[in-house]
Amino acid sequence: MALKVSQERIDELEQMYPGIREIIERFENADLPDCSHCGSSDTADVQVGLVGVTLNTAFATTKITLLANGPKPGNYRCNECKEYFNAS
Repeated sequence: MALKVSQERIDELEQMYPGIREIIERFENADLPDCSHCGSSDTADVQVGLVGVTLNTAFATTKITLLANGPKPGNYRCNECKEYFNAS
């Protein structure tokens, strides 16, 4: 996993939000599509809503992009070119 936080921080988050470790691992291991704009494989799933679990998940992994409210501009976002897109 290419986490943005340490394993110690994941342990702390797990104490505050039981089950968050599995959520983070699910996003980290997700098979996401390549960007339809630039072809990069460095993409993220777009989630809407700002609550403790989603905020901390977004801080922990590059595989999730968090928006405060919807509608979503696309199901995925490229971490390279910053464009939103839907899988084709």
